[in-house]
Amino acid sequence: MAQAAAKKKVKHEEAHYAAGPAAVSDINITPLIDVMLVLLIIFMLVTPTAQKGVDIALPQDSNSNTPPPPRTDVIVMEVSESGSISINKLPVASLEELDQKLKDVFQTRSDKTMFVRGDAKSLYGKVVEAMDIARGAGVERVGIISDMAAAAATAPPQ
Repeated sequence: MAQAAAKKKVKHEEAHYAAGPAAVSDINITPLIDVMLVLLIIFMLVTPTAQKGVDIALPQDSNSNTPPPPRTDVIVMEVSESGSISINKLPVASLEELDQKLKDVFQTRSDKTMFVRGDAKSLYGKVVEAMDIARGAGVERVGIISDMAAAAATAPPQ
């Protein structure tokens, strides 16, 4: 009788608890796609309204092709390779004339600054002598203009 009761219990369980489909090992991605589409729609609606611009001041191009206008108040003394001296591209015949022209120019000026451009092949002593005359004529500050590109082109390779 115990066997008959056990058999009856098994049939009863099979009748009420019917076996369903086997367990699925794949992930159901339909809810994930639904959530992602809703988020996409929300971001598409919110993004255009949330954009705000920032005002910035961009710097101007410093490498423009237009050079700055030349300054007319700058005095430049040039000593050429041959030893000839010029002031602002005007040749000077002698050192005495150089002294007199510089005295005339710097006597009334408040800015007593002069620039010296010496040729790469000019004699060092001639440039120093011209600078000494300029100091005696009233020049307080002397700046030296160097042509690095020209000096690099004429320098022998090392």
